[in-house]
Amino acid sequence: MKKVVDERQELEITKIERTGFWVLFIALAADILLKVLFFHVPVRNLIGEHIVFLAGCVNIIIGCAKRGLWTNYSVPCVKDYLIHSLGGTVIFTLLFAGAMALQNARHLAGMTLAFAAFIFLLMFGVLAAMGEYTKRKQKKLDETYGDD
Repeated sequence: MKKVVDERQELEITKIERTGFWVLFIALAADILLKVLFFHVPVRNLIGEHIVFLAGCVNIIIGCAKRGLWTNYSVPCVKDYLIHSLGGTVIFTLLFAGAMALQNARHLAGMTLAFAAFIFLLMFGVLAAMGEYTKRKQKKLDETYGDD
């Protein structure tokens, strides 16, 4: 097919597609969480949503990792891992605590604290591993394509 858009239009299309992807991604994540945590929909009834969500996750992670990309506003470092891990921990712990409170769970404080610790360690570990991989990939790409 012959391309009929110029570079500016192509950049604008890419921005629109990116925004659309993130809107769908966040809406799908919220839909899954609300259905499972608050409406008690069995996970097996949401297989399609999970497959689509995980496909989006894998696409973004592999695409960025292969190209040595991290974010637009930061570089991989311990401070970044801590900030993102704490943010994710707060969000998921609040969701967990809310869902457990609705189920009148016993030992809510202990369960919530254990969940928060586990989620923080998991997120920090994954971010640290991905950050180190990204740094190595960036260095390799700089050596391959860098200025002489």
